[in-house]
Amino acid sequence: MGIESRLYRLSMNQLKVLKLLAESRRGVVDSARVGKKIGLRGKALGGVFSSLARQRVGKERLILPWGRSREGVGLRWRLNTKLISQRRLAKIVDQLLAY
Repeated sequence: MGIESRLYRLSMNQLKVLKLLAESRRGVVDSARVGKKIGLRGKALGGVFSSLARQRVGKERLILPWGRSREGVGLRWRLNTKLISQRRLAKIVDQLLAY
């Protein structure tokens, strides 16, 4: 299954996180900041990120943990650009969120 077909199966919260990743500088986001923007925190937020991190195409994961946040709360996450570019991801996610 290709990356595009996987994106069509994601929840709205997962798509919102991917939108922020696609629009971020260097494809890296802080989970606590993302949680504030999309209105999730705690286990709900962790569930969104962990489910995205489990999404694989071949042996590659969709997002990768990228160290602790600068504030020391939560993790930073990076889009795996081996699978999809930020520009392509933004285009697909924008289309999906428009419906």
